[in-house]
Amino acid sequence: MTQPLTRSLFLSGCTLLLLAFGLSSAQAAEHRGPFGITMVDIPAGSFTMGSCKMTSAQEEENKRRQFLGQDPIQLNCGTPDPDARNNETPQRQVSISAFQMGKTPVTLGQFKQYIAASGRTRLITNDFMKYNKRGDAAPVVHVSWGDAQAMVDWLNTHHGGGWRLPSEAEWEYAARAGTRTRFYTGNCITTEQANFEGRSPATGCPRGNYRERLVAADSFAPNAFGLHGMAGNVLQWTQDCWNKSYRGAPSDGSARSSGQCDRRVVRGGFWGNYGADLRSAKRSNLDRDVRFYAYGFRLSRSR
Repeated sequence: MTQPLTRSLFLSGCTLLLLAFGLSSAQAAEHRGPFGITMVDIPAGSFTMGSCKMTSAQEEENKRRQFLGQDPIQLNCGTPDPDARNNETPQRQVSISAFQMGKTPVTLGQFKQYIAASGRTRLITNDFMKYNKRGDAAPVVHVSWGDAQAMVDWLNTHHGGGWRLPSEAEWEYAARAGTRTRFYTGNCITTEQANFEGRSPATGCPRGNYRERLVAADSFAPNAFGLHGMAGNVLQWTQDCWNKSYRGAPSDGSARSSGQCDRRVVRGGFWGNYGADLRSAKRSNLDRDVRFYAYGFRLSRSR
């Protein structure tokens, strides 16, 4: 009787959390897709995207104000994140329409099935095999943004429409799952909750162990939306072109299609990253044609 009661309390807590942040309280449904890919319904809602941080310009202005004896600029976002970067600002409100997201990043087993079905066997290079040796349950890596986009296009042709990479805003919204803290686990994350370089934790967080390798995509507990691996293990491509800040970014959750489009936004952190790199707001970028041992992807689908 203990297990059902614990699960009931967990689901009730998730419902209250979703309601508190303006999200749908409906239990997320799962849908079995091609190659065994499970898609999870993500409810519509709005959230504050980015980090609470004083920009470099604001810091310089405060130096001048201090010199002149004037009151400093005050942030209205709460406690600044000591690990935040300028490219995570300015914070803004974003509205997200309901969509579906992969329960895990695409696994090696799923990607191998796609390769066989699509005939893209040229992707199986020596480097691909070298970096994908952790078993079919591990996230696929050494795939470029273009490789991920090719799978999206193939799925849209052969398995109905709506398949895509998530926008950066959708990714952060799904990662936070109603939370406003630095991580979806709170203001700290540990190596019992994610796969990362635990000897270098985020500011104020405890040290942990370092696995130094990929692990299975569902190795750690999911967040409140039922998604595994939204922090650590493997970095994940998004649809967006890279921009150095959120100035001029859309507020409707759509992907940004202007800026440095030869580079695409990457989210999530990987097994070799420091703890600060697993924060929900952390963002980085890479040339869209590069294949790298830490980069994989997660599918989304419009509802």
